[in-house]
Amino acid sequence: MCETIESAFVAISRLASGTEATYNLDSVLFPDGGLRPGELVEISGESNSGKSLLCLELIARIILPTNCGGLELGAVLIDCENSYSKPVLLTIMEKHILNQAEPTVASTLADPRQLESIQLAALSRLHLIVCYSLEQFEFSLLALPSLFVKHTELTFVLIDSIATFYWTKCTAKNLIRQDTYQKAHCKTLSRLACKWKKIALLTKPSHFGGRQGVWRDFETTGTAGALTCEGSTQASSSLVGNLTPSTSTTSSSVGSLIDHRIELCEIDNPSPRGSGTEQGCGDQRFNAFITMADKQQYVRFYLIDKYGMNWIEA
Repeated sequence: MCETIESAFVAISRLASGTEATYNLDSVLFPDGGLRPGELVEISGESNSGKSLLCLELIARIILPTNCGGLELGAVLIDCENSYSKPVLLTIMEKHILNQAEPTVASTLADPRQLESIQLAALSRLHLIVCYSLEQFEFSLLALPSLFVKHTELTFVLIDSIATFYWTKCTAKNLIRQDTYQKAHCKTLSRLACKWKKIALLTKPSHFGGRQGVWRDFETTGTAGALTCEGSTQASSSLVGNLTPSTSTTSSSVGSLIDHRIELCEIDNPSPRGSGTEQGCGDQRFNAFITMADKQQYVRFYLIDKYGMNWIEA
């Protein structure tokens, strides 16, 4: 009981201070310096494009200690897709620890127990909520404030996926548009994020919510050459205009609630699958089209292998 009261006091004091941190979660995805409390991030894509895997990649960066390249913060994952895999998350964490650990930590990793200790300590900062129905999902959203009070280190909320229980809500007697359904939940998340100074990330299929996705426009305009490469790939201002969805696809104003948008897409590959070397050079490539809060747009490329997502140069 005393712990809960103390946590509430810490939380209220932090909110009253008015200080706003910036969390450099992933410079590849958020090159503008990071995410800020109150922001909402949307991750969309077709099946098998890596939406759930990207959530695990981001969770690993959130919960790992700072001396292993992480933020050493807490995260809550609301899993509506039954997509959470502890073995996959452990593999991703191992990858980050081995690649980003500071020298003092790296020198101890020859002992497998040290690696396991780091992973277990990081996992203690992850709170998993599995939902099997719309009622459980909506109740979980209502219960988040009490979780924030009890665990003040919680900074990120991830939902996979916002669209899972749409067909439970949309019935013959209660028709509801996908964009209306998404907007309602985004409003709830936005209010929670702003009030409690958290960062919310959600996934959805690219077709859900009436938004066709900008990749279709990108492929048909034939302006791929307008992209420039300067360490990272950024869309020019003329291309950005071509990539902007039509008013009809964003009339629900869901877009006004989203601060960052990441759209995952498989790249058409003229080479047969598996035509590369044993190391997987023939694996299918993917790209992520990123729209920042300031409307700047970027393209990133990645592969998916047994170690998770690997970002590659254009």
